[in-house]
Amino acid sequence: MLRVVIPALGTTLSQSALNAVTRSLSVDLKPDGIMALSLHPGWVKTDMGGASAPLSVQESATAIVRTLQSLGEKQNGAFLQFDGKELPW
Repeated sequence: MLRVVIPALGTTLSQSALNAVTRSLSVDLKPDGIMALSLHPGWVKTDMGGASAPLSVQESATAIVRTLQSLGEKQNGAFLQFDGKELPW
């Protein structure tokens, strides 16, 4: 039996599912004036991110707050990086 291993398949599938749910919520909640989007915090220096990560927690959090403050209807349902750049999914 041939076994194919796809690195990070679980993470890829769960992220795609989360993005799809976010997109669906953005449509369902729009009539109520509620936006939904996904934000990637970046590679952050944490126990999980490790010491090699380029962003401190403070840098990531500050950028996320700036991004949230600048959101418009165009970003409803989007998948954004911490600095507001749109990410593909």
